[in-house]
Amino acid sequence: MKKFQKLLSAGISLAMVLCCATAGNVPARTADKPNIVVIGDGISSGARLADGEKSYVEWISYYTDAQIQNFAQDDYMTGDILTSLNDAQVQKALSEADIILVTAGINDIMIPFFELANSYMEEFGFSEFQEVFSAELKAYGFETEDELLPYSNRLAAAARQNQKTASANLQTITETLSQYQNAKIIYQTVYNATDTIKNFNDLSLKRQSAYNGVRNPIRTVVTNYLNQLLHEKAETENIILVDTFSGFAGLAYQYTNLNDLDMNPTAEGHIWIADAVIEAAGLEKKETEPTETTTNAPETTTSTTTTSTTTTPETTTTSTTTSTTTTSTTTTSMTTTSTTTTSTTTTSTTTTSTTTTSTTTTSTTTTSTTTTSSTTTAPETTTTIPPKKFTPGDLNQDGEIDAADAAELLKAAANLGAGHASGLSPELEQAANVNGDSNIDAADAAVILIYAAGKGSGTITAEFEDYLKTL
Repeated sequence: MKKFQKLLSAGISLAMVLCCATAGNVPARTADKPNIVVIGDGISSGARLADGEKSYVEWISYYTDAQIQNFAQDDYMTGDILTSLNDAQVQKALSEADIILVTAGINDIMIPFFELANSYMEEFGFSEFQEVFSAELKAYGFETEDELLPYSNRLAAAARQNQKTASANLQTITETLSQYQNAKIIYQTVYNATDTIKNFNDLSLKRQSAYNGVRNPIRTVVTNYLNQLLHEKAETENIILVDTFSGFAGLAYQYTNLNDLDMNPTAEGHIWIADAVIEAAGLEKKETEPTETTTNAPETTTSTTTTSTTTTPETTTTSTTTSTTTTSTTTTSMTTTSTTTTSTTTTSTTTTSTTTTSTTTTSTTTTSTTTTSSTTTAPETTTTIPPKKFTPGDLNQDGEIDAADAAELLKAAANLGAGHASGLSPELEQAANVNGDSNIDAADAAVILIYAAGKGSGTITAEFEDYLKTL
């Protein structure tokens, strides 16, 4: 378990001093390559990734020809990011940027939250965050599950303590960056790093309620104080949003290091972000597959056997050549005429060949060639983006189909009715269209509410997807 106090004691002020040194020398600008400047926190700096794992910024560099200057720092809060925008080197880089990538806000929420969560884990002797909600009662010294609720309330309060300051700083960050009008400015929406623990559906109802007492307040802070501001700016100013909030919904245990009290993305989460940013930026992606490891190929052994028979009306020449070569590179060329067969092998080791020739009389011409090749190559490790799966109707991804999902759906329907984007990712929009009529509206919400009521009264026992088949 990472001890989160170390994150704070590392010294944010020192990180600010080192900002320019970390960014490195400014590369010479190349006209035909996009110039990207990165501003932000640990999401953009690749905080807590293991050796050999790439951040989303590194994947962008891998996949494209872009020139990148990265000024992001692991533990930056919005105030630190705002201060970094006053640095002369940062300002010069921004003035020359074609694309500006920004991540800001998650540390303001999650650093105080994880600091308190870490104290609870130490108190109870837990090694993973989810144990705070899933351990046996005797591990806490509790008599009832109701005693978990005060812990949830205090964790939620810790997450809320910087919400107003973070929102105000983010407002100023957007205003400051808006002066760089020649650049395409791309913000990532702030995701909920507690959405959700992997074993949520295995918890009792009271424990689920206790966990939701943490997850839902953080979602409210993210949605109402940070992402709402970004969505409003996207409508009125020259900025583009990558909806990381929706992309990570329900997948915090997979796309973040939640169990280790770390809000930053995993290697898998960085791949998702990289793909989304490349698409939003309109960057041309190279035709190549990413590999997390590079393995030198072992020595290649190739065995080639060629038999050629050529017959003329007067003579038949049969030539058999067998060669065995052990080398890293083997080149074989074969030239055949009506009376002669020549086999040439270029190698870097010893070649043994045997030739037998016989002559007879016939009136038939036959040519046959047999080649056998055996090659041993190194296996390749390929990282791919896993497909996202969203359960129909479960818009908040909490494993339940209930009134909360209907509320999310009605909110999306209201946005669409007002001529705005739904606020849902394409995958969640598909999950919202439960009646299959290609519209997201009150009719879909009604289906969810009827099902939830029937499930609660016991008149409906089927799972939601099976229930939909009966409509």
